[in-house]
Amino acid sequence: MNGAERICATLVDLGTTVVFGLPGSQNVVLYESLRRSGLRSVTASDEGAAAFMAGGYARASGQVGVLTTIPGPGFLYALPAIAEARDDSAPLLWLTLRQPPDSQAFPLQRIDQVGVARSLVKHCHFVARPEDLAPVLHLAWRQAMSGEPGPVLVEIDTALLARDAPLSEVPADETDVPGLTPELLDRLRRARRPLLWVGQGAQGASNALRAFVHRWRVPVFSTCSGRGVVPDDDPHAIVADFSFGVPAWVGRAIESADLLLVLGCKFTHNGSAGGRLHLPIDKLVRVDASAEVLAANYPAQFGLRARTEDFIASVMTTDLGVTEWTPSEIAKLRDLSVQERAGPLEHEPTIIAPDTSDTHSLFDAMAGALGHDVVYTTDAGLHQSLVRRYVHVTGARGLLCPSDFQSMGFGLPGAIGAALARPAATVVACVGDGALMLSLGDLLTAAREGVDLIVIVFNDGAYGLIRRQQLTTFGHEHATTLLNPDFAILAQAIGCGYFSVANDGTAALRAAAASRGLRLVEVEFSSPTLLRRTAFRRVAQENVVRRVPTPALQWLKRMLRS
Repeated sequence: MNGAERICATLVDLGTTVVFGLPGSQNVVLYESLRRSGLRSVTASDEGAAAFMAGGYARASGQVGVLTTIPGPGFLYALPAIAEARDDSAPLLWLTLRQPPDSQAFPLQRIDQVGVARSLVKHCHFVARPEDLAPVLHLAWRQAMSGEPGPVLVEIDTALLARDAPLSEVPADETDVPGLTPELLDRLRRARRPLLWVGQGAQGASNALRAFVHRWRVPVFSTCSGRGVVPDDDPHAIVADFSFGVPAWVGRAIESADLLLVLGCKFTHNGSAGGRLHLPIDKLVRVDASAEVLAANYPAQFGLRARTEDFIASVMTTDLGVTEWTPSEIAKLRDLSVQERAGPLEHEPTIIAPDTSDTHSLFDAMAGALGHDVVYTTDAGLHQSLVRRYVHVTGARGLLCPSDFQSMGFGLPGAIGAALARPAATVVACVGDGALMLSLGDLLTAAREGVDLIVIVFNDGAYGLIRRQQLTTFGHEHATTLLNPDFAILAQAIGCGYFSVANDGTAALRAAAASRGLRLVEVEFSSPTLLRRTAFRRVAQENVVRRVPTPALQWLKRMLRS
């Protein structure tokens, strides 16, 4: 085999089925080998979208997503999605090439790629010898999956693609499975009113963890990335999204608990309300595959470095008894979480639809139409806040949101990757109109690849979240208005189904769910009256400040304070 063929054969050995990327002048040899390898090559609109697809594939499947880019410009296009994958703990194998050195002062497309990527990836490798291709790819694959999953960069000397590449011995995978220590087991047995917290690191243990939760009888909170580990409709699931703050009832539940068992949670900004979530160290027990995660943000009285799957397997062989939580107490916590999410967000937009004018009703209708095995993706924007608040997550890896990097561009490409990873599931991309305009070329990608996918575009004709911030802060909006296409004509041009909720939202969602292939559902928003009133008050205040002399303003402020 030549080097390109050896790369493809190694990817097949590792279980890869799909490679995301774009062909270019530097990697035509690799793409010829991909053509003959049996691997599926998915060409995105650009390398950033390809990297987002690989991230969506990884998060939906729990397996490594594979990305290939040309060096230089293609490499740089991928960077936002690589940063997103690192924050989202998505395992990626990123294959790129390194241009050979030459004597010119200004070489073609040559940059210090390792220097650029080092802070965004777990590890960087450079392959200079063809016999090292298979061993390095195996190593990078393990590194992407081990500890906290994330992206690993492998640079390959461009000349190796066409050179003979003998098969070298690949080191065996040595897996260390930590045991359940007597100290930790004793701590779990003594707990009477524990609370369980799950994050993305627990997604692979969903079935076993759910059995453990029911046997131990414990309420379960989750971060956004942990939604679906215990499905939202499970009687032990307490749904609270900590990107909106920490509700008082959650604080009271933590105060009344005698143990907080945390499995696979990083507690990043969005998972901890910016650090406002208070988890007392003397109650905190953390289990995570990453030593770095265990040492960050929330130090615990006891920390165990282990995968959640291994921890749950060990604990299920022991008898912990049953906690003192009663079913009625857990049901009361669930009721509080339902009440918390029943009301609208501040300045929540209104849906233009006769039967689903509030967003909550729309998502209830969506849940009824789509069934059980559903994967939702979002992009960055106001629509993400609405999805996180109202969506029904029915299974593991059922909600894929950008976490803390929040780069626009993930929603649609991530959904394409998820649909390829889980073809039996119903995959729904929930995107704002601004996010869709950014990823519009990948509607064509989805159509060309025959992806079975529902795309719901929330259309308010603006960058809605930023517009809302401008109006509530200054009373004016600026540079946030969009010129959107007619989405019905756009769908016709692409060759996909089109559905609008404007006349009958429930019927439109059911019709979209009953169809196959690529489907575009348009949900039109209008600005709430309260937002317009708030903007008017801000403008009035600004005019008063400009016209009233400073001494008079100071006197007025003193009078108001008194």
